[in-house]
Amino acid sequence: MSTIAKAVCPLMQAAQGWFGYKPNNQEETRWRVLQAALEVFSEVGYHAATTRAICSRAQVNLASIHYHFGDKAELYREVFRLPFLRDAEKFFPLGIDNIPLQEMLQVFYESLLPLPKEADPMLHLFMRLHAREEVEPSGVLGDAMAGAIRPNHDRLEAMLCRELGLKKPDLELQRLSFSLVGLGMIYVHSGGTVEHLAPNLLHGKNARVTMVSRLVEYAVALIAFERKRRALEHKEKK
Repeated sequence: MSTIAKAVCPLMQAAQGWFGYKPNNQEETRWRVLQAALEVFSEVGYHAATTRAICSRAQVNLASIHYHFGDKAELYREVFRLPFLRDAEKFFPLGIDNIPLQEMLQVFYESLLPLPKEADPMLHLFMRLHAREEVEPSGVLGDAMAGAIRPNHDRLEAMLCRELGLKKPDLELQRLSFSLVGLGMIYVHSGGTVEHLAPNLLHGKNARVTMVSRLVEYAVALIAFERKRRALEHKEKK
């Protein structure tokens, strides 16, 4: 039996925790379609998924996808955007003028690193979907991913500009920015590989807390190195 048969849509429940507000009853159909689409797309991929199968699982009529999303492609893009919107809700609102570097990095990696399956089963469905997209590209995402990621990306670069005394990002700062993201993305997109090669790394009550703490420490060290590298380069040019 599909999880859609439950009284409350699991994805809608997850959204309450992600975004900090309870979707109203009029939004329930939309969330049910998103839930069903997430399940079907992650199981069979974009091309094999049908709107009929999605609507059947969501227990809604076929017109619901057209009404709420337009078509299958836009529904797929919306499903892909959801976890990035969740992350942006946590990291993007932070101001960068007075918040210490370590605190901002803490929030950044907490939003990036996946929760245990029992804490957020929806997130692991998203990870499965993203892994399938890597292997079987749909060809319909376009700039949807870049648009969803941009708020956090811009905020991270603004934080680095502050730390390095720059008015705007340059190529070296962009290189550093992607490197900081890369520290955590291995656990997002290759969680299965990590679990296979290091099965105890993220298991246990405090494993995620420890990992976030280490990522913050690694990131601070990389930023300190870049600050030192720039100072040495500036000195050599004199």
